[in-house]
Amino acid sequence: MKKKTFDAVAFMRKRREELSLAYAGLSAEQIEERVQQALRDDPLRKQRSHGQAPSPPSKKTGDCR
Repeated sequence: MKKKTFDAVAFMRKRREELSLAYAGLSAEQIEERVQQALRDDPLRKQRSHGQAPSPPSKKTGDCR
């Protein structure tokens, strides 16, 4: 059996705890501003905005039987 190299559940629990501590005592508006700033600073988001824009999802039409 292959050993797990990444535990997603443990990662999410740790990250939630970190965010709870970081946002403790802040108003909803302050939290929203921090989230928006983190999105603006995200290198993956910046990289995507300099490259080709993703194509919109294709919408299937017709019979759904």
